[in-house]
Amino acid sequence: MLWLAIWLLAATAAIYAAASVSAVRVPLRVRLAEAISRRYRRWRPLPVLTTSPPIEEIAANLRRLQGWLDIYAEPQPAPGKATKLVATTLAYDRVLVDACHALEIPESLDDTRGLDREAERLRLQAALADAGFVLTARRRTGS
Repeated sequence: MLWLAIWLLAATAAIYAAASVSAVRVPLRVRLAEAISRRYRRWRPLPVLTTSPPIEEIAANLRRLQGWLDIYAEPQPAPGKATKLVATTLAYDRVLVDACHALEIPESLDDTRGLDREAERLRLQAALADAGFVLTARRRTGS
């Protein structure tokens, strides 16, 4: 029995010495808690929380991008107009898809090209308008 007590005392002293020699000097209980926590997270990963922007922000972005598309659709030439039109169209499509996901409207805009993409965009705009989205930007009248 005496040997067991001596062995436990020696083991405790060795663990304490190893913990005090570490460069960071983190207490043993903290390191054990972190190790257990890491092991637990391997078995049960944390749930992925997705944060999407509020629906009001999505609607405002759609109206803003629609206004830009209306400006770029005018026939006057402008430097870099084609690039701006393509970039704004892609951004509009991305926000349109986000709005559909927020309202759980089925969409397949990413899988389409050409005229099919235009038709799908129009279908999504109609579905969003039916859901209560106001997609057209209010035009200011000059006074």
